Amino acid sequence: MKKIFSLTLVLLLMLAMAAPAAAHSVIVFPGASQDASVNVKADDFYFKVGDTANLYLYIIHPAEANYAEIGPDFNLTQQVIYPNGSIANVTLTRSASNVSYDTGDGNSVTANWYSSNIKLDQEGVYYINSIQKGYDNGTQTRERQSITVLYAGNSSTGWDNLKKVGLNTSANVVLAPNTDTRNIKAGTSVNFTFLGNMSFFAQEVSDSKDVLDPLPVEVAEYITPSQMKANGEGLLTTTHVKSNANPTFTATVSKAGVWTFMGVNEEGEIGGDNYQAVYVMPVSASSNSGNEGNGSNSSNSTSDDDSSIPGIGVVGIIACLGVAGALFMRRK
Repeated sequence: MKKIFSLTLVLLLMLAMAAPAAAHSVIVFPGASQDASVNVKADDFYFKVGDTANLYLYIIHPAEANYAEIGPDFNLTQQVIYPNGSIANVTLTRSASNVSYDTGDGNSVTANWYSSNIKLDQEGVYYINSIQKGYDNGTQTRERQSITVLYAGNSSTGWDNLKKVGLNTSANVVLAPNTDTRNIKAGTSVNFTFLGNMSFFAQEVSDSKDVLDPLPVEVAEYITPSQMKANGEGLLTTTHVKSNANPTFTATVSKAGVWTFMGVNEEGEIGGDNYQAVYVMPVSASSNSGNEGNGSNSSNSTSDDDSSIPGIGVVGIIACLGVAGALFMRRK
């Protein structure tokens, strides 16, 4: 019996260590309505000059359709960088109620949100800078920063404004593209640079850590609740970047859809994710790209405890069983 218990314990520990980490992030989606924003598509980021963009701010694990309820203690602000480089504050309005979504296998998520709207009266690229800053439920200091890109008309005017004036916003660190991300196609590689003081990522209060070197950058495909129910979680990969001044990294977006890039000072159980810099962008289809959505199962949690762990897949389980079996044979 002791051998069986020991084997089970070893297997569970191995599964926990093998599972990739994921973090809730502040993310803004456009949409004609709140429901449309949850089901956002790449085309929704493109507008005509003169349109009004309706925006919805959520806190999500994007690859798991795992929405978290936004607590009343969250300090949220938003700014817009216009194509001409000017910066303005944006008024956020808290939702009056919550909405629940079925994500399959008996799981559901509950979401609330903050809404805003921006008149797109200039042609070019708009950057929406949203920040969760201050205390969360009185226990941790956080500063989660997020940039969502929008396009009005056919001009790329202002695509490099994050590099020029991004640090003139309330953000301490900005994740800025090094090329225009308009009409990025599936299968394309994109290149980003962190601007600002990288020690921003080491400001954990409950578990202070130095900035990991190299710093993990999570690249995640956003999955809607209905896609999660039908197909399972989306793609989530991690690349790394040296934590020096203005570090640069390259990542590939393999499918059409909505993608997020997040610099976060954690990997597994190392460090923490209270300080983040995120970039949200659409990816258009190419002739050889797959459909939006991906297939592998995942459990969901609606609390913002940042401990949600997606499944590791059949290969990982088989590998763990194999090692555990070898340990069991040795004990015999």
